[in-house]
Amino acid sequence: MEPRHYPVMRNEIVDLLRDVPPGWMIDGTVGLGGHALRVLREVPQLCVLGLDMDRNSLKEADRRLAGWQDRVVLLQANYTSCLDLPQVQERSITAVLVDPGISTMQLQDAARGFSHNLDGPLDMRKDQGSGMTAADVVNNWSQEQLTALFREYGEVRRAGELAKRIIEMRLFTPILTTTQLKQVVEKVFGSRFPRGVVHPAARVFQALRICVNHELDGVEAFILRLPEVVKPGGRILFLSFHSLEDRLVKRTLRRLQAEGRATCLQPFPVFPQADELQENPPSHSARLRGAEVA
Repeated sequence: MEPRHYPVMRNEIVDLLRDVPPGWMIDGTVGLGGHALRVLREVPQLCVLGLDMDRNSLKEADRRLAGWQDRVVLLQANYTSCLDLPQVQERSITAVLVDPGISTMQLQDAARGFSHNLDGPLDMRKDQGSGMTAADVVNNWSQEQLTALFREYGEVRRAGELAKRIIEMRLFTPILTTTQLKQVVEKVFGSRFPRGVVHPAARVFQALRICVNHELDGVEAFILRLPEVVKPGGRILFLSFHSLEDRLVKRTLRRLQAEGRATCLQPFPVFPQADELQENPPSHSARLRGAEVA
């Protein structure tokens, strides 16, 4: 079955890229290839260098983009460390798009452990070939470390109480599945919530996913280096899906502007329009920021 895929703010992104100079766009998290496909169709002067840590996503992107092989190169890599790769240095880069969100395919695969709504192993790694899992964190970190993690990366209320409950539960049995962790969360916050209220497990899972995949590590350094790589007149676009990430991107783009190396495209982020929110409700948390390289 064809995976359902909603490239967030695809129309706004294409509009911001229409006038960039000819060259290559780094698609920092190509995912299932949704944004790349729209760019290839509607921005003819751009080719796409698509990066992703997830082998399964790259396979699906390769299938979706098969008709554009002369303008697409796909590579398994973390975008934050890609700027020294020969595949980047040998190309004329005129655009960068980063969309670090989780795809629908990843969320709906219970074996990946990204969703608190599906029972599966507590994994959450985008690159399943390496690194610690969410279960490693939950079962081995101290109460103080877990408290700081939930508070900083998930902005979880009562983070200390949740960490304490996790320590108590794992004394009797390891917490190895998404359902087990969700049950611990519900022992602290309850299991019934008004319509429209996000389940607190969503913030807990977000914090663990950010930690396991080092999603915020290197983001600031990556953005600060982009004017050295992207040609003048090129554009940097960054989608964020939680406030911590958005604040980091905002602060770094404003620093580039203060240094005269780029100009922010707008003082405030772009938000999804009403029709997109209706089509894809999870896009409500998305924020798009951009800058043009001087």
